[in-house]
Amino acid sequence: MSKITPPGWYPDGDGWERRWDGDAWTDDRRLMTRFAPVEETTRARSTPPPAASYPVPSYPVPPQPVAPQPIAPQPAVHTHPAWPAQPAPAQPAPGQVVPPGHGVPGTRRRLGLWITLGVVLVLLAGAAGALAALRPWEDGDPAAVEGDGPGGGDRPATVQGDVDGDGHGDAIYYFSPDYDSTTKITASSNGTVFTTSELAVDESREPDELYLDWDGDGANESLTWAFVDDANQLTLSSSDREFPGDQTFRLQLSSLKEYGVRIQVQPGDFDGDGDVDLAVAGPNDRAVDVQVLIGDGAGGFAEPVRWAALSNATVDSTEIRAGDFDHDGRTDLWTRLPAEKLTDEDYSGYYSGNQGYAMLTSTGADFEVGAVFESDLAADAHLVGDVTGDGTTSLVTVQASGYDETVEVKVFDLASGRPQEVAGFAGSSTIGQRSLQGATLSDVDGDGRADVVFVVKAYQESKFTGVQVMRSTGSTFERATVWAETPPCDSTDCRIEFPGS
Repeated sequence: MSKITPPGWYPDGDGWERRWDGDAWTDDRRLMTRFAPVEETTRARSTPPPAASYPVPSYPVPPQPVAPQPIAPQPAVHTHPAWPAQPAPAQPAPGQVVPPGHGVPGTRRRLGLWITLGVVLVLLAGAAGALAALRPWEDGDPAAVEGDGPGGGDRPATVQGDVDGDGHGDAIYYFSPDYDSTTKITASSNGTVFTTSELAVDESREPDELYLDWDGDGANESLTWAFVDDANQLTLSSSDREFPGDQTFRLQLSSLKEYGVRIQVQPGDFDGDGDVDLAVAGPNDRAVDVQVLIGDGAGGFAEPVRWAALSNATVDSTEIRAGDFDHDGRTDLWTRLPAEKLTDEDYSGYYSGNQGYAMLTSTGADFEVGAVFESDLAADAHLVGDVTGDGTTSLVTVQASGYDETVEVKVFDLASGRPQEVAGFAGSSTIGQRSLQGATLSDVDGDGRADVVFVVKAYQESKFTGVQVMRSTGSTFERATVWAETPPCDSTDCRIEFPGS
């Protein structure tokens, strides 16, 4: 049931009132009555008045003006000869309820002014809130993470190893129960355990899948590379729907070995432009060439360009790991390679002499090859990643000893160009008389620090001990715990291999 506006005097603009008889406006007008001021200390604090009996207007209510200072009381006057009489407002239609003040010209003018003022105040408040959130006067993006990732501090950081985009690093490995079949296992982390899924792949397929953030959106995309050695042909492909399509490149490589050419691929921002590039190491007679394919930030890569030639090296005795080790915004390559003079037999066969290391420092257009130092970093796996949580890249070694029945993890800082062991940053866990099958770094709990994921198995055993995790605290590694069971196998020849390891 509609509420009816009661009869009475209502504001009519310019300090006047007009009488509403309950059905229509009358011609009766008078000056509004004013009252003497009241001392604030004696002013009564009344409760809010009940809702008015007339309907609330459907338009936004403007801010209320500050009441004028009251003046001495004036006698009520119903007419004023100096002011012309105002025409009566239009009569409302039958049954229409008109709130007081509506349809009165003076009131409409003031109402329009207050509405305009209210809109301006709302816009100013919104602009102030936006400025407070964006803070354009501060340098950098507060949501960005500074560090070694693509684009430095102006892009969102990716979670190392996160392949499903849930903020937790995962682990992928290839399981071969025999030499005729291979299964790809994806261990997806929820922050506390892995959930595994299996996918059969082609026979004898090598682990050649990379996960990298090629478009700088903070999420890792998949990139598969395939190499045809008798044609020196590298093909890049992906199941990601945003990938621009398969890309094929011909590499200028040659080998003195009879069994063909092998290559290594590492991702990184080698030119420092914020986009992910690819470094490819492959043999070129008596040297190892390192070629770089510059990324365009959308999944496309340019033709390979040689950035370095490593003499006295073979690809089988060379290992490259990418990271911004000197913290200049460009990805470098930590390289293990022979520390002794190679012979003709070494170029056509396998090298079994002493190993060394050298830093390939990126200038943005090529690599400066540092001196070769004999290595004392003997380990089963050399991994790179941010295990400290401060955005820097470290070298992590994983060494399993069946004699000591332990797996040992150590962290090295490469900022000076030579490995400096970080004191106290290590970890150890009991594994029994087993050897390392594979290891990788993945931030499985999503805390910004990469953790060590590994699998061990004894030579004569026909089963693995599960996928184990040693979590980083930023200054040490916790003891290993099993996060997922590994597939059963019936043969002692079962193998597990992590991509890129």
